[in-house]
Amino acid sequence: MTEWLALLFPLTCSLALVATLGLPAALALGARGFTLALLTIPAAFAVISVASIALPLAGLTWTPVTVCASGVGLALLLLIARRWLGSQNEPPSRAARFWPVSAAAAIGGAAIAVSLVLGIKGPSHVSQSYDAIFHLNAVRFILDTGSASPFDMTLATSPDAAVYYPTPWHGFVALIVQLSGASIPLATNAAVFTVACVVWPIGAVALGRAVAGPSMRVTLVSGILAAAFPSFPLLLVRYGVLYPNLLATALIPFAFVALLALLNLGPARTSFAASNGTRIVLFLGALGAASTAHPNAFFALVVVSLPAVFVSAYRGWRRPGQEQLGTRVAIALGLLALCGAIGFLWLRATTSDNGWEGTKSFPAAVWDAFGSSPRLEGHAWVLTALVVIGAIIAIGQRRHRWLIISYAALLLLFGVANGLPASALRTALIGLWYNDAWRLAAILPLAAIPLAVLGLSTLAALIHVGWLRWRALLGRDPATGRAAAAGAAVLLALAATQGSGIYAAVQAVSSRYDPVGNPILLSEDEETLLKRLDEHVPADTVLAANPWNGGSLAYAISDREVLVAHTGGLLTPEVAELTSNLADGGARVCELAADLNVEFVLDFGERYVFPGTPRAEPFAGISGVEDSSILTEVDREGDAVLFEITGCSQ
Repeated sequence: MTEWLALLFPLTCSLALVATLGLPAALALGARGFTLALLTIPAAFAVISVASIALPLAGLTWTPVTVCASGVGLALLLLIARRWLGSQNEPPSRAARFWPVSAAAAIGGAAIAVSLVLGIKGPSHVSQSYDAIFHLNAVRFILDTGSASPFDMTLATSPDAAVYYPTPWHGFVALIVQLSGASIPLATNAAVFTVACVVWPIGAVALGRAVAGPSMRVTLVSGILAAAFPSFPLLLVRYGVLYPNLLATALIPFAFVALLALLNLGPARTSFAASNGTRIVLFLGALGAASTAHPNAFFALVVVSLPAVFVSAYRGWRRPGQEQLGTRVAIALGLLALCGAIGFLWLRATTSDNGWEGTKSFPAAVWDAFGSSPRLEGHAWVLTALVVIGAIIAIGQRRHRWLIISYAALLLLFGVANGLPASALRTALIGLWYNDAWRLAAILPLAAIPLAVLGLSTLAALIHVGWLRWRALLGRDPATGRAAAAGAAVLLALAATQGSGIYAAVQAVSSRYDPVGNPILLSEDEETLLKRLDEHVPADTVLAANPWNGGSLAYAISDREVLVAHTGGLLTPEVAELTSNLADGGARVCELAADLNVEFVLDFGERYVFPGTPRAEPFAGISGVEDSSILTEVDREGDAVLFEITGCSQ
């Protein structure tokens, strides 16, 4: 376990970046208490998102100094606008102070951290997954080019055919690398721990408080439940690996809480102290940060919050007043415009059907999601029971009935993804998530956690009343032993919620971070060879490497340029001809190698991240090249071999 000490410094730098980038904006708005954390986190990633576009336009490179300067600039603008936005005037209540609420979030964060340590196994382990190649190399691309702009991310395309690609995640990791000096895999895992163990629990606690009230009991319960649902954040650390989606989903609760406060639903307004102007800034900033991290975050928020919007509109429709007719017309027109805009964006932003069929029938898929552990072995029935209790309470309280609709909508969307065959209707409904059941499973906690918080906090209140009556019957002071009882209750709740679902999620994560037992992308021998690549390969040359067997990670890990940096990268006819015929040698191969500045070849064998894929065929000539007449072995670690092109000079 001592190896995990290597993560401490980059993790500290990661947290320091979030605080440094977001705190000036929060202070400029006059935030205090828990509101300070609630504003700081989305503000930090909003700064990263805005700076990624603004800095290249200003001719500035991507560094901690320039990005922090952008944060100060945003804070100055908010300070100027504060007179119109308003600010928090009263000191926060005890239940809304910074440290008690942060301590509750830390309970969930610590539980998630334990799960990540058990799953990832090593602080610099690389996710053995298809998308890891692109995400790690994208960080190196930002470090090399000095630009984190989503319009400059041409790693997988031609520079002449630039497309928009969300880069806040990669820009964040690049800042950690620059600040800490850590390797890209180590900095990536530091960012994972920051988002999963800090950003998400604070947002989840804020969401629980906004729905069930800002009491300390609700706050503690929310912190515990932040770590209870296996489908997020653990599922996205395992699958893909979907780092941008991980960040985007973790930021959604901040926008959700602000929207509930603006709609004045339930105790949302009393859950954190802020003016309506500040709430608008929080909503727009958090939504913008989440949507630029990954656009489907916007539509996830639409699904879970649209019922709340309709409830608020219905309340406004029924409110008596002299201008009732005008109010109703405005509400009707506003809802029509909102639904029209959402429908337009929904259809325009959807993807084509990728053909990922469901693995179960529609009822079975919905049942899996209802079991609180979708896409994983077994079910987390304790969590489901808490959700059901919360739903019953919501029905009785009436003001939270919309949550049941939100939860049902997410269940149905997952059912469509994992229970229906490919079709135009399926794509129209869930194409925004690439028709991918894993991504839809990850957003289920957005509606499940508030319901579970209602359920568990109610049970906790009943148990507390029972405790007081029991102590009274014994003739003892109810205050004595309260701290011990509260601690025992927290431990019991953690034990009850960290059950089979979390165990299955940890096992799933473990299967994707095992460089020994399951190295489908990068084995220990291959990584060892990459770490000493600079001893043989000059910085100004190019490596011929196969992206499908992890060879292209030489770019991220060794800082050496490769022919194709990603499995979906640009494969020109010249590159395809070289990689297909490299083992055969010949004058044409030598000519192509010289034109492309290729002097070294990495042979990591024929174990591909997607076994049997025909898309890897153009790279087949890079594997098994030990008999080539033009190559000379210069380094080896197990079956991983580095060759130099030496036969072309003869």
